[in-house]
Amino acid sequence: MPPEVDLSIRLTPTCTLSSPILIASGALGFADTIEGAVDLEGAGAFITPTLTVLSRQGNPMPRTVEVSAGLIHANGLPNPGLSAFLEVDLPRLLSLPCPLIVNIHGESREAWQALAGRLSAIQGIVGLELNLTATSLHSDGFRYGDVPNEAEALQYIAESLESVRAVTSLPLIAKLPNTGAEIGAASRAAVEAGADVIAVSQAFPAVAIRLSGSQFRLPGVVGGLSGPAVKPLSLYQVWRVAQSVSVPIIGTGGVMCGEDALEFLMAGATAVGVGTANFIHPNASSQILLEIRAWMERSGVREVAALAGLANRNG
Repeated sequence: MPPEVDLSIRLTPTCTLSSPILIASGALGFADTIEGAVDLEGAGAFITPTLTVLSRQGNPMPRTVEVSAGLIHANGLPNPGLSAFLEVDLPRLLSLPCPLIVNIHGESREAWQALAGRLSAIQGIVGLELNLTATSLHSDGFRYGDVPNEAEALQYIAESLESVRAVTSLPLIAKLPNTGAEIGAASRAAVEAGADVIAVSQAFPAVAIRLSGSQFRLPGVVGGLSGPAVKPLSLYQVWRVAQSVSVPIIGTGGVMCGEDALEFLMAGATAVGVGTANFIHPNASSQILLEIRAWMERSGVREVAALAGLANRNG
């Protein structure tokens, strides 16, 4: 008989999750279209799309381009804004069968604190994930091509986290930019400023061209590449962050099956975010968790937490 396995993880001292598999930010929207179609019983937590103080329409269409082994997207952070989120979306999200983490972005210190302050007063939200890539939001949406120099990027990360930490005791997840600053340096800056958890990676800047029209396929030219194509890059970021800080890591980027998730855990992640896979199969997260369980039973591993950083320890 296979050993009983423990799939729970301790993300922070105050946040224990039943599973290491998280619904990545934006993967299933604000859960307004998934009722009856998606099984969330196996999800450790649901992370919302990025929320801003004021509502945003997002970028003009088209917003997505399919490419080899991936998807380029340039949504422009569409969201209902804080007030509408609290009134319309939050009750539905809190009824989901898994804990809720809210992803936020502030366009100023005041905006960061308004978001964190209001959300911290709500019971049922177990953490805040800070979108630290969108360093500049324009009238026509977030431009993936805007890359600050390293000093600016590190300062932005530190100031954003310090702003939020000043008004909340909720666990803070720093979702780091993958351009502008070396990822190890960025993770150290985030932890020093109050981050409890580091999340990598964001979508990687990418472009696509339509040969028939000799033009770029996205109105804003640059989008973010996600999907299987970025998995080795994302694994590198998890490994590098694990060498740089000692806090838990959420690894995301190209996780399509249980083996992918296990690789992220062994590279140093405590939890794994599933994004693009949900677009292909809405119950991808549940299937991935089943595959992890089966692998653990075959391998005689009793606790999934023991897998975090296993490859680093084995050399």
